[in-house]
Amino acid sequence: MKQLFLAFSILGSLFCQAQDAETAPDASNRKHEVRIDATEAIAIPNIEINYEYIISRYSGFGAAISVGFSDDYYHNQKFAFTPYYRQYFLNKKEYGARGLFAEGLLQATVGNTYNDDFYYTIEGEYIEESDTNDWFNFGIGFAVGQKWVSNNGFVFEISLGGGRYLINDDDAPEAFFRGGILVGYRIF
Repeated sequence: MKQLFLAFSILGSLFCQAQDAETAPDASNRKHEVRIDATEAIAIPNIEINYEYIISRYSGFGAAISVGFSDDYYHNQKFAFTPYYRQYFLNKKEYGARGLFAEGLLQATVGNTYNDDFYYTIEGEYIEESDTNDWFNFGIGFAVGQKWVSNNGFVFEISLGGGRYLINDDDAPEAFFRGGILVGYRIF
C-alpha cells in the first residue's frame, strides 16, 4: 500500500509541475507522456506506469513497468517490463499520437507460481502441502486501443490486447494480457 501511495504522489507532483501555464507549452508541442493504469491499480494490487515518447503525429514508442503486490493468484506476476511501438490511425488533429492505435510489444516478466496441494492419508489424516516456484519469461504481443488527449495535455486511454510467452516453462503462464483504462498527462 505504501508503494501505491508513493507512485500516486510522484505522478501527482509531475501533474502539478506540468500545469504551470506560463512555462508549459500547449499539448501540440509536448513529446513526453506519462500514464498510470487505473484498472490494475483498482482491480488488483498492481501498479503499472507507462512512458511514451511521441515520434510524430502518427507514431510513438515507450515502455511500461508493472509491479505486483499480491500473492493471491496461481501465477503471480511480480515485475514486468514492456517496451512497445505504436502506430496511430485516423488522426485529424494538428498534433498527433491520439486516436485509434495498434501496438506491437515485447514483455519480460518475473513471477512465482503458488502450488497448494491437500490430500487424506489412508489413516484419514488431512495433509496440506504448499510450495512456491519462481519463473522468468519473455513474450511478444499486440494491442489495439483509443487515446484521447485534451488541449491542456490530460490523457485518457482504453486498450486491449495480449501476447504469448516464448519460453516453455511449466511454472510460468503461457500467455499474458495487456490493456486497461489509463489516465495520464503529456508533460513537456
